[in-house]
Amino acid sequence: MTRYYFKENLHFLYADGQLFDENEQTVYSYENQTLFLPRIDLYKYGNYIGHVQKEFTFFLRRYGLVYEGEEVASLNQEFSFFKPELFVEGLGWRVQGDFFALHYSIYNENDELIAAVDQELFHLTPHYYIDIYDNENEELIILLIIAINQFDKDRSAAASSSAHSHASH
Repeated sequence: MTRYYFKENLHFLYADGQLFDENEQTVYSYENQTLFLPRIDLYKYGNYIGHVQKEFTFFLRRYGLVYEGEEVASLNQEFSFFKPELFVEGLGWRVQGDFFALHYSIYNENDELIAAVDQELFHLTPHYYIDIYDNENEELIILLIIAINQFDKDRSAAASSSAHSHASH
């Protein structure tokens, strides 16, 4: 098992963050330099390995996972009356738990636990740790976690915008 600590930097116009190992060394970093390019690039030790591409759909959100130059999977929002549901298409993986509380697990096609995410409380920006049990798919797992984080940020921004527009009427 490998444990990483996720720390997102607080910026208004773009997202960036790092994943540190237990020795506080940056292993992964990601960044999205602008709101107008819905793409988050992922780097391992400073080398580009892939990106999350937000795609615009009519109602539901979709995030393509591009690894080594090709889209290998996508994170999709499924319609639900009560709360958003997410599923992973293309890898045979499933995500179970509470995405919004940052407490969830990722399982492979054989129903084996390959990663777990848990939030660290009492921080201004998202801080959580990630336990990876499948080192062979580590980079894909990190891409998926970045996509889930972006989904949560987009959902929060939409809810905030909706609440603000209702309050001003």
